[in-house]
This record gives sequence, C-alpha cells and structure tokens, in this order.
Amino acid sequence: MNAFSLIIISITGILLFLYVFASNNPEIFSPPILGGLQMAVAVCGGIALVNILSFLIVDIWFVRTRRKKPSALLRLVVALFLYGIYAIAILLLLGKDVAALFTTSAVFSVVIGFALQSTLGNFFSGIALRIDQPFQIGDTAIFNDIEGLVVAITWRATTIQTIEGILIHVPNGSLSADSIRVIPSGGKVQRGVDFTLPATFPPQQAIDTVCTAILNEPIGNLNPDYPVSTKLWEYEREDGVLWANYKIFYYPNDYRLATLQTDREILRRIWYALHRQQMIADAVVPDRDLCIQRLSAIDFFASLHLETREVLLRHSHSLLFDVRETFDRDRLPEASMFIILSGCIEIERKEVGTVEKEEFLRFNLRAKNRRIPLTVETVETVARQLARYIGPGAFPQTRETARGITSLYWLYRDLAEEIPDPEQRQEFLALRPSAPVEQLQAGDFFGEPCLFLGQPLVAAKMRAVEETALLVISRTALAKTMNRDERAIDLLSQQFARYQQEYLVETMQMPGIEPLSAVAIASKMRQLYLLTNSLA
Repeated sequence: MNAFSLIIISITGILLFLYVFASNNPEIFSPPILGGLQMAVAVCGGIALVNILSFLIVDIWFVRTRRKKPSALLRLVVALFLYGIYAIAILLLLGKDVAALFTTSAVFSVVIGFALQSTLGNFFSGIALRIDQPFQIGDTAIFNDIEGLVVAITWRATTIQTIEGILIHVPNGSLSADSIRVIPSGGKVQRGVDFTLPATFPPQQAIDTVCTAILNEPIGNLNPDYPVSTKLWEYEREDGVLWANYKIFYYPNDYRLATLQTDREILRRIWYALHRQQMIADAVVPDRDLCIQRLSAIDFFASLHLETREVLLRHSHSLLFDVRETFDRDRLPEASMFIILSGCIEIERKEVGTVEKEEFLRFNLRAKNRRIPLTVETVETVARQLARYIGPGAFPQTRETARGITSLYWLYRDLAEEIPDPEQRQEFLALRPSAPVEQLQAGDFFGEPCLFLGQPLVAAKMRAVEETALLVISRTALAKTMNRDERAIDLLSQQFARYQQEYLVETMQMPGIEPLSAVAIASKMRQLYLLTNSLA
C-alpha cells in the first residue's frame, strides 16, 4: 500500500473518533456539523475501504495467482468497480431507490454507449489486455508493420517506441482484434542470421571459423547465458554452382537492437574471419605495387634482387582485420613475419618494473613516430569515471590531458594525480588497462625472429585501431625464395645481424637474448630452410 492509502486510513480514523464524540455530545455540536462529520466519515471511509480491498485483490491475489506485475489500468478498473459497489451500498443505507436510479439512467447509458462505441471498445479491450497480460511494459512487440518496445499501456491505447525513438499509439481494440507477436525481455528469444558459402568449403571448417570469430570478440548485445551456434542449413544450386547456406543462432539481450545493429555486427565479424581463411570468392587482393613498396622499404629485403622480392611476394598472402578486432599469436600463422600494409595496430607492452617504478619493454625500436590519438568516445568515458571523484571539472581536464596521448594506460596515470584522496586514486587507477600499448603503423613490421631464427611470436595482445591489412611472409615463402636465389641467405643474414643489434635486442621480441652473428644466423636459416623443404 502507498502513502496516500495510509494517510486516508489515518484521516478516516480521526474523523470517526470526532463523529462518535460529537454524536455522544449533542448539546455541544449542532446537527449540521454532525451531518458534515457523518458525510466526511462516509467519503474517507469509502476511499480507505476501496484502497484496502484493491490492494488485497490486485497486489495480493492477482500477483500470486497470475504471477505477473499488475498495471495502472487494472488498478483503476478494480478501484472504479469497488467505488460503484460502495456507492450503491451507501444509497441503500440512505433509503434511496437504486432500481429507479438505474432505470432513469438507462436511456442516457444507451446514448453514451453509441456515441462512445469506439472509445468504450478500446477501454474494455484495454481491461482485457491487462487482465490477460499477453505482453508487459518492457517487452518488444511486433504488430503488423510496427516493431518496438512497449513503454505504456493506458485505458485507450498501447504506446510502442520504435528503434528510431518514434512513439506509436496503437488502439487497444486493434490489438485485441488482430494477432501480435511478443518478444519478452531478458534475452531468452533465439534469433538466426544467414550467410552463404560455396559448397566446396568443408562445413566444419566454416563453422569453426565463424564460431571462433564471434566468441573471441564478444559482442555487447549477446546473452552470455546461452550458447552461440552455427549450423549448415541447406544447399541450393544457382547458375550451375552449388551453395551451402548456414545459420548463426544467438540470443540478443535487447531484441530491438538485433535487426539494426547485432545482425550486421555479426555478419561484419564473420566476413573478416572468412576472408582471412580465403573462403570468400571475391576476396580483396592487396595492391601489388604497395606490397613491393613495403618489402623494398625493409633493409634486409631491399638487398635482394627485384625478381627475388617478387618471388617472395608471390608465395606470400595477406590478412585483413576489422576496426577494434583483437588478436594474438594464436590467431596468426606460425613461423611468419608480418608487414603492415595499411592501418594501425596497438600492441600491449610487457611490464618489467616494480610497483614503485613502472617499466615496460618496447616492442619494436624501429616503429614510426606518427601516432593515432585516443578516440573521443574513449576520452569521454574516462572523463565520466574521473568526474565521480573531482566533479564536472573532470571533462575539460581529461580532454586537455588526452591531447597527444595514444595509450589509455598513461592517460589514467596522468589523471590520477588530480585525485587528492589516496584510496580514491587507487580505485581510479584500477580501471586502467594492465599495460600501455605501442602503436605500429603502415610500413612497420613484426615477427622477424620467428621468420629468421625460428623463435615463437611474442605472447602479446594486439588490436587493430583501424581496418588493418597484414602481409604474411611465411617460412615456406622464404624457403621458395632462397631456392630461387642461392645468395639470399647470405644477404639476409648479414642485414638481419645488424638489424637485430640495433632494433631488437632488449625488446619484447628478443628479451635478454644475445644477438647472433651473421654466420650463426645463416646457419640457423639453412637449418630452417632444409627443414621447410623436407616438410614441403
């Protein structure tokens, strides 16, 4: 029961006490005052009685039997019904002819009924909807061509808010007369997304590729309590080509966002995954001149003859990553070197310092100087977090501090100095990433020790800041190149010996490893070259 009901009950008790006192002392109170108190007790008592009975019927009996949340319309209907019964009871107690009153008002009821036929139809349809409750506020409803969130249910209409924010008022009579699809809130309704591949690709490989792409990159609107699955659905032949149709099944938390956002994000994610597996017929092929330019800009490849570089390029392939897509050595080919053809990659650096003194290993000392700053959305998110500790001044302070900063780690560290309380400062610092990032731009490369020395790629988290294309130079491609040009080993070993000394020693790629001489590198490469040829 609400506060209004409790106040009415209290006032009724006070008025009843005054009425009893006045009726027992007629010499003090005049008959008009006594009659006024009697009327006030009847009115307040009726309101109190109706509120108590409405609470017992709606909030106790209805909730327990139907296990649904009662609406404001249902409360209104029950209250009006109880007020009607109470009014009839009062009239009978006062000796009024209730039958004559109903007979007199019958003509007016018929006239009003015809005049308000549509309105009354919507009213009683609204009552039926609230009693049966096929949908509730917060559910997604699809009625004819209208799809949106149920935000209000009144005596006349139900209000549905579309994904664009448009409010549509649907008469309750129309909802009762036609079918309506209801999607309950809570992310318990499954949805399917279709995609098609040539039937020549192994189905299990396609299913594993798609599931890995979705699960490794969590999507915000996916309900984590239910699994994401991919199934081969059917085959169809078009223009003499056999195609395989697949379905991805998932449970969206907000079904309204599924059509406009989640479905498209899933399709976008699997396109990049299938492209990297070369399962897309019209795959994007990197520009040959750009690839030759990137190869020629690297010292140890620039020493090779142009024809030799073209052979190396011919046996290499490319990988394409989406914006904000994360990956690591488990999602990259083994024993390969990677050249960034376009885009930008952030690589999480490795901590080597102590709590008192923060130190992090560089990933590559040869990386370009140009840096991509933090996005506006990221800066605003940090500003909102800082505002909890220093107030509205956090927003201009964060924007000013973020200028020129490319790593979220350093932004948190610099802003933490604005928080005077040590405990709050540590609480704010707990929100930052585990380590700063280092950006590699177009023309940069990594994985050289993997290709030339057979070392595993460093275990570091990587993220594409932009759509990023990588040229993959595998050990097989290098073996075919050396088989074409016998001088390639000596040229590459001499150049790489100098390169590792200047740029790789004491970095994340070669931490604490003694640099090898050109002779040792050539010997190592010959061993790898012979092993690769034997495996080929």
